Amino acid sequence: MKIIVILCALFFAGLSTQAHTNALFAYEGGEYREAITLGEAEATAEALVLAARSQLALIDLGRSQTRKADAKAALANAEKAMALDPQNAEAHLMKVAALGILARGMSRMKSFRKGIASKSRKHINAALVLDPESAWAQAMLGMWHLEIIRRGGKFGARVTGANVNEGIEACALAMNSKRYDIGMGTQCAMALLICPAGLEDEAVAALQQASQFTGSEVAYDSAMKARSQEILELIENEGLDAARQRALVYLSLASS
Repeated sequence: MKIIVILCALFFAGLSTQAHTNALFAYEGGEYREAITLGEAEATAEALVLAARSQLALIDLGRSQTRKADAKAALANAEKAMALDPQNAEAHLMKVAALGILARGMSRMKSFRKGIASKSRKHINAALVLDPESAWAQAMLGMWHLEIIRRGGKFGARVTGANVNEGIEACALAMNSKRYDIGMGTQCAMALLICPAGLEDEAVAALQQASQFTGSEVAYDSAMKARSQEILELIENEGLDAARQRALVYLSLASS
């Protein structure tokens, strides 16, 4: 009887592993809706994180027809993943990303009333405790500082503790990490570029690193590389203002 139980457990574990592999394959190929379906059907913490990541990718790449609904679904999947595995650092980060997208569709006052900044910082800190070497978490911390300063100004910085230098430092840690991620590298670069603190040199360096990234055939990574190259070309041919406007367009794709 014990042998049968063990064999059944191994069988279902194998099915779960295969389902996750299929969802990951779909995500890497840019088939985000399929990855969402497969990830939610498997319903493990890792699979739900992948579903959330896929929902966020649809929004970020301008492929979502229902951005607010997709952001809320990503938030729900991230929270389900956290409930299943509170030690999953990426689940915390997916929640932060979803909250950030929803916040961009709110007025600054509404975002402040809902405590989006403090909630986001809480989960970034949790991710860094769980995974101190996470380039994603460092990049999100950098963007947290820079975006609050851009949108909230001195008032936002004062009430949240956002700081330009800490934002620059966190982005630099993400860019120099041995686990560098081109998606977050490009996002950091755009946040640096549009921050009203004169961070053009840091932004260009981050864009150049992303534009020269090799070693990945993941669809999202390829899109981010193309995005960084496009913004660099705009800086060279049309100037910083045109590049900032394009970065803002890309950020507005990720609004509700």
